[in-house]
Amino acid sequence: MKVCSQLAIIIGVVFCVCTSVGAGQAEGVVRAGQASTAPNAPIWEAILKEAGIDVVFSPLPAKRKRRSFIEGYLLLDCCHPPMYRDTPEEKATHLFTDPIYFAQAYYVFRKGEVVPIKDGSDLTSLRVAGIRGFDYMWQDQFGDRIDGRDHTDILTLLEMHRADVGIITGLQFRFEMAKRRWPMELGNVMASGYLHASVHVTRPDLLPKINAAIARMKADGRLDKLLLLSEVATSMSAR
Repeated sequence: MKVCSQLAIIIGVVFCVCTSVGAGQAEGVVRAGQASTAPNAPIWEAILKEAGIDVVFSPLPAKRKRRSFIEGYLLLDCCHPPMYRDTPEEKATHLFTDPIYFAQAYYVFRKGEVVPIKDGSDLTSLRVAGIRGFDYMWQDQFGDRIDGRDHTDILTLLEMHRADVGIITGLQFRFEMAKRRWPMELGNVMASGYLHASVHVTRPDLLPKINAAIARMKADGRLDKLLLLSEVATSMSAR
């Protein structure tokens, strides 16, 4: 019965998005979600430019962006691990690109208050700051989840003692520290994996274009240079 109900959800989602997206496709509008983190934005824009896809970016909050992709309002989005797009609706609507780059998510603490976290059982007594609309490993074991709009909010929640620990990627942490010297430090790695972009199931023709763009940018070093530029810009801002 559970399998049948999930199958019904998937069939229903595909039918709805195919009928609702048709008009948008006829108008030639390709809406793309803006990357949810600042360091990823120029990388995502460069990939789409290399792919020759003209897009209209929609600056939506993370939670609304996920729903808008399922509904077919957004046809492209970036950058996330496939493991965090695993609801029945998302599995029915996402076509994942080849990997873009490898990222690591860390626990972040107030300076001098780092505690080792080995697994979800170490989080049951902690208030964990995250981003609304993001999924996290062991989130069902968080003592309490305190959501903000972005990574700046995560650090603010920690600074105000409204959270005990936050979650942030290494690149984003360096970006935030370049803007302001937060009294924070990283703990151990929570999770790691490759980040991908997503193509809506109604536009499979866009997938090979983006994959080819990623491959070319990896082959000639442009992708590495963009990642390095993010690092350099971060370090320069910190001076």
